[in-house]
Amino acid sequence: MTVGIAEFNRRAVPGLEALTKLLVGGAADHAPAPENRRPFQVGWGLVAALHRQAAAVVTLHSKGLGHEAAPNRRLMIEYVAHLQWLVRDGEDAVDSMNKAHQFKHAGLRKVADDGGYKYDPEAADAVRDAVIPSNPANQYLQMNALAKSLGGGLFESYVGETQLSHATLTAAGCFYRESDDTIELSLTPTYGIDGDPMEASPYMAFFFLFFGMIAFNDLMVGPPWTNDLKAIGDAAGLAGAI
Repeated sequence: MTVGIAEFNRRAVPGLEALTKLLVGGAADHAPAPENRRPFQVGWGLVAALHRQAAAVVTLHSKGLGHEAAPNRRLMIEYVAHLQWLVRDGEDAVDSMNKAHQFKHAGLRKVADDGGYKYDPEAADAVRDAVIPSNPANQYLQMNALAKSLGGGLFESYVGETQLSHATLTAAGCFYRESDDTIELSLTPTYGIDGDPMEASPYMAFFFLFFGMIAFNDLMVGPPWTNDLKAIGDAAGLAGAI
C-alpha cells in the first residue's frame, strides 16, 4: 500500500516529539574524554541548531508557509551534512571548520574596518593568528563538495531547496502564469504540477532531524540512542535506516 503525504506527516508528529525527548535526555553524560571532545562539542551545537530549524519548518507549515520554509529546510541539510562530516573525518573536520571560520572572520573584520565599526582587536587578532593545520578534509569546505562526497541524496536535496531559498527566477515564477494573451498573478505559490510538494514539510523536518541525530549518536560514547532511534525510525516508515 502506498503511503501518502498526509500519513507521513501524521507519523512525523510523534517522531519529532520522541526525538526531542532524546535530545533533552542527558547527552553530556556520554561526552568523550576532553582530549577527544571537539567533534562531540561541535556536533552538539549543530544538532541543537538542527532541532530548532525543524521546529521552524513545522511552525511555518502550520501557518500555510511551507514554501517560505525552503531556507530552513536547506539549512537543515547543511547541518546534517556537517554532522555526518564530523562522524567521518572527526578532528580533521573540526580543523577544516576552524579554517573556514578564520577565513570568514577575516572578511568580517575587513568589512568592520571599512565601515569604521569598533570591536575587540585582541579577540580578532587571536582568530587571525591561530595556526590551524591543513588536512585533506579541507576539500569539503564548500557545501556542494561536502554533500556530493556524503551521498544519500543530500546534494540533490540541497540544490533543490536552494532554488527557492534565493531571489531566483524559479522562486519568482511560482507566483505568476502566462499564456499567449493573458497573465495570471497570485499571492500564493504554485508549481505547475499536481499537488503541493511543500505539504511534506513536517515529514521533511522529521527526516533531516532523524538523520542528523543518527550522526550525533555516533559522536557520543557507546552510542546511547541506537535502540531508541531504531524504534522511532521504524514507527515513522524508516525501517532499516539504523
